[in-house]
Amino acid sequence: MAKKSTIQSYQNIFSIALPMILSAISIPMLGIVDTAILGHLDSPIYLAAINIGATIFNVLFWGFGFLKMSTTGLIAQSYGQQNQAKINQQLTQALVIGLFIAVILLLFQRWIGVFAINLTAQGGQVADMAAHYFQIRIFSAPATLVIYVLFGYFLAIQQARKVLFIMLVNQVGNMFLDYVFVMEYNWGIAGVAYGSVISEYAAVLLALYFLFATGFKLPHWAQLKIWLSPNAEMKSFFLLNRDIFIRTLCLMAVFAMMTKGSARLGELTLAANAVLLNFFYLMSYGLDGFAHAVESLCGQAYGAKDKKALQQILKHVFVISFSIATIFSLLYIVFGEKIVSLLTSMQQVQIYASQYMIWLVIIPVIAMPSFIYDGLFIATTEAKIMRNSMVMATIFCYIPLWYLLRRYDNHGLWLAFLSFFVIRSIAIHIYYKKWIKFWAQSLDKNSI
Repeated sequence: MAKKSTIQSYQNIFSIALPMILSAISIPMLGIVDTAILGHLDSPIYLAAINIGATIFNVLFWGFGFLKMSTTGLIAQSYGQQNQAKINQQLTQALVIGLFIAVILLLFQRWIGVFAINLTAQGGQVADMAAHYFQIRIFSAPATLVIYVLFGYFLAIQQARKVLFIMLVNQVGNMFLDYVFVMEYNWGIAGVAYGSVISEYAAVLLALYFLFATGFKLPHWAQLKIWLSPNAEMKSFFLLNRDIFIRTLCLMAVFAMMTKGSARLGELTLAANAVLLNFFYLMSYGLDGFAHAVESLCGQAYGAKDKKALQQILKHVFVISFSIATIFSLLYIVFGEKIVSLLTSMQQVQIYASQYMIWLVIIPVIAMPSFIYDGLFIATTEAKIMRNSMVMATIFCYIPLWYLLRRYDNHGLWLAFLSFFVIRSIAIHIYYKKWIKFWAQSLDKNSI
């Protein structure tokens, strides 16, 4: 198989990573535009409210990110095995589950919204505005979850450009609608929510067009019943998604507690951290492009049982990602304060945020390994490793430090956040060393 010897090349890595980076960076760019638009209104309350509202949906939809991750890992392996029938089955299962979850979210939206606002906000006008945002934005759930599944599919079959086009329709449309609804029609935070909902459905229409253009056909009823019936494959599918979901719940807890800690310190801290977290999102989504390349290419290598290719892909991606993380840190050192001033014209927020820029300089290089290893263990569907390392970093590091460092106010929050990534990167690296040795031994046994 020709691909077996070439999938580890830098060219192939970049052919997947660059479209994914461009599409991924558009996500924090949307947050940056939202922040910039609301940051130039007459009160920091708008920034504080959008921080809470956006965090709720980032956390909520991250919680169902297993739909994309498991779809990518499973289909990439089937793609490596050249098993088209299995690809169709896995994609259909993921779409049905995604739509089922979306229906549950819509049915229980009232209770979910109350719980989320109480968890992340301290009450008052900010909480009321965030609740209004939630009530509108929740109707984007079906489109968002279907897009997650289709992203995983296109990434697994190495058609990352389609992901880029879908994301551009979503984010560019969202930015345009945000400007029109907020700046022209003065709809405030509701305008941002409506822009998100409309653009999500426009993107899912394009995604479905791309899907059916690839030759995918909906299964007939009898076939669908077989694919969704309880069996060993469905059990493995749910166990995989369970472990990814637990891993994601831990990540959700970290960001929810970061927002809650910011709110406890007041509206100024909440607004400043909303600005600063955009720096983190920009970095993380940029590095995620190469993690996505690992998911697709390592999944194919794993399905083809090509250990050499898998290790070479990982080596190349680490070299590239370390370089990019270093560039992010240097950019934040040189241009950090200028970027903050672009995001908000409120001088008190600018001055306050600049005091904590040092944390955004340190985090990229520290966090980078965990992003790449996550991509590997999605590709190999070893979700237990992702789950265990994330649980360790959250329960035994972040949560205790979040409480113990409260006396240091916002510096304490950021130190706990940084420490979380330190432990997460160390733990998952140790797991990798054990896993690669075990997999190599199993390949040797099978070759005898």
